[in-house]
Amino acid sequence: MELAINKVLVAPPLHSHDNNPARFTVVEYQYGSDIVVLCQQDRKRPKKPFVHRIGSPIKLSHCSATECVDWQLFSLESQSFSDAVHIRYYRDLWLSQNIPRGKPKTIERFFERRENRKKEVEARRRVVERFEQIAQRKYAFFNGEISTQCMKSFAKSLGVTYDFVWDTLSKYYAFGQCEEALISASGNSGRNTTLPENSQDAERRFPTGRGRKRKSNNQVKRVSNKQDSKDVEAFIKSNFHSIQYFSLKHLCKYYNSEYATKLIYEDEFGRKIYDYIPEKFLTISQFKTLLFRACGGRAKFEKIKHGAKEFRNKFKIHTSTVMKHVIGPGHMYEIDATVLDVHLISKYCTEEWLPIERPILYSVVDVSTNIIAGFHLSLNGANAEAVTLALFNAMSDKGQFCKQWGYDYQPGDWPCHHVCHTLVIDRGAEYLDAAMSALIKSQIGLASIQVTEAYLGRAKGSVEGLFNKLNKSCIHGLPGALIKGRAKAKKDPSNHAVYTIDDLYYILIEEIIAHNNQTILKKKVTQEHLENGVRGIPRELWNWGLEELMDGGKTVDPKTLMSALLPKKKAIVSKTGVKLTKDGFNYQTSNKQFEEMRQEIAVDRKCSDFEIDVMALPSWTQNVWLQMGTTSNDIIAFDLADSSELLKNLHFAEALAILEDQAVFASGARYANSVDDSIRVKTQRDIAISNRENLRGLLRSEGKSPAKGRQANTKADRFYEAQNNANTVCAAMNDDYNPQAIHN
Repeated sequence: MELAINKVLVAPPLHSHDNNPARFTVVEYQYGSDIVVLCQQDRKRPKKPFVHRIGSPIKLSHCSATECVDWQLFSLESQSFSDAVHIRYYRDLWLSQNIPRGKPKTIERFFERRENRKKEVEARRRVVERFEQIAQRKYAFFNGEISTQCMKSFAKSLGVTYDFVWDTLSKYYAFGQCEEALISASGNSGRNTTLPENSQDAERRFPTGRGRKRKSNNQVKRVSNKQDSKDVEAFIKSNFHSIQYFSLKHLCKYYNSEYATKLIYEDEFGRKIYDYIPEKFLTISQFKTLLFRACGGRAKFEKIKHGAKEFRNKFKIHTSTVMKHVIGPGHMYEIDATVLDVHLISKYCTEEWLPIERPILYSVVDVSTNIIAGFHLSLNGANAEAVTLALFNAMSDKGQFCKQWGYDYQPGDWPCHHVCHTLVIDRGAEYLDAAMSALIKSQIGLASIQVTEAYLGRAKGSVEGLFNKLNKSCIHGLPGALIKGRAKAKKDPSNHAVYTIDDLYYILIEEIIAHNNQTILKKKVTQEHLENGVRGIPRELWNWGLEELMDGGKTVDPKTLMSALLPKKKAIVSKTGVKLTKDGFNYQTSNKQFEEMRQEIAVDRKCSDFEIDVMALPSWTQNVWLQMGTTSNDIIAFDLADSSELLKNLHFAEALAILEDQAVFASGARYANSVDDSIRVKTQRDIAISNRENLRGLLRSEGKSPAKGRQANTKADRFYEAQNNANTVCAAMNDDYNPQAIHN
């Protein structure tokens, strides 16, 4: 056996389960000598170097046992002390690409941890350098001739503790007498842990258990093993689809009811009594760890639970921001809709209190400045008409709009009346492909439309963030607001409704103008803004960027804008005017230009079914419009031939808002309660299986229901909304655009 410094003597395994036999590092050795200095490698309980005579048995303490092993049974190995896992972890701390990204506190903790590791290594290096300055002191330490009092005095002179000196010297000589030996192995915590094979192996390796003791019975939890891991994998395969619908706590209950319970006895009535199996029972933390490992990691588990699309929506890593693709204000708008969390009443409440359905808010937000460019409220659900009026509001002047709903508007309060270059929409059914294509071809200034992935809210982060802000700052504080977590014993929020749709328009106008003029946006401010004295307020960012970056933006007159936004319908030219192909309504006009065109078509019988595209409001059948030329002056308005059919032929969509109360589960159940839960679940499942056929025909009892008749009560308000929408469209089509006059 050719001994040399830093060679390693490896002891034979003391028993069949000894996977990590004892190892001794050669600290000092002179060629030809029969004396060697050895030090056992043990980071958890460091051992002092000792002088040993070659050929004599070595007494070692390993795996809670002390034995003497013959010299001939040891094997000699070479070891690289600079390639351990904890050493690579320490080196990685100093790589610039490993610096975390995110919150300032996270980055601050990273640098603090790195500096603390560096200070610890420097302190240990000073201990070793001072200790080895006197050669006789080192050899006296090997021979055990230095007293404890001398070591304490040495530690005091360096400003460290006696335990720190003992730990430093023992590890330094045991792990290669190099700087790497002074690096703490805390970065490797838990990485080399192996699970026991079964419960018997776990009890043998960890007779006192692991972890802190419970306050209830002063015991530690048992150690999970490989058999538990196999059982969890089998549980996942048999209950894969349940992962998406149950919480981790419920999944743990189902697991314990299936794998950690046993039948004690069954009485003469068929009732079964169960008890739990302690050596198979898993706590929620143990089950969670094994579940994540069986799924291939926490990320894959979340992907299974939420689905691939929702996983990308919630956990996607930010690689860039949308600002990289935006030039300035008015360049990109985002539009989206949400059902507002507030119940309303009918504005026609004269003799009876009439609650109506919750409205849908369509909002348009400028990506560059987060300014709210426009909005629209709909009682008819998500539809193309609401999209049209929201975009019209965003791209037209707000003065008359605010006065229409009773707000005292001052010039400059809401300066957004510009056509955007790019519009971001989702894949909602209300965004008609034909309407969006026609909008680009209309040449009003809109150059492109970006369609985001379905159900991926973060793709429109600006407008989605606005909904959250409005809910927190305004909507959830209103009477009749729908608040998550409401006690079941309380009345449904619809019974507290006091606001009408007119009131909500006024409230939202106030909140939006306050947002545009008061919100501070730190992330939107650039160095160029600071140099020009522009504060991070949406309106200031909008006004400055519009002039400096967008050359004043692009605006169009209301009539041209509305004609480009309105949905198109197919119609044929008839003897009396025009007739809608799908709905069959007849419209007429006294316009001379159209009469000349109609007469020419009537003379030429081959063109008797001459088809044209007319502009129409989906929920309003009183009027349609036809563009005869290329300018806004060439738009002709048609009236319904039989106005008595107005109310009967309105088209309303069914309301899609459904209120569902979700049960709130208690958290942090104690160990004893978890045991009882698992036994109860086992009994419940056994009863459910035996009685499923008998229970299939029974009806469930009804809970506290919301206010009745909301759908029927909404009918008059829907007609009122359609009238207001038509007023806006009619006013835009007239040369003297003044919706306030028509509203009055």
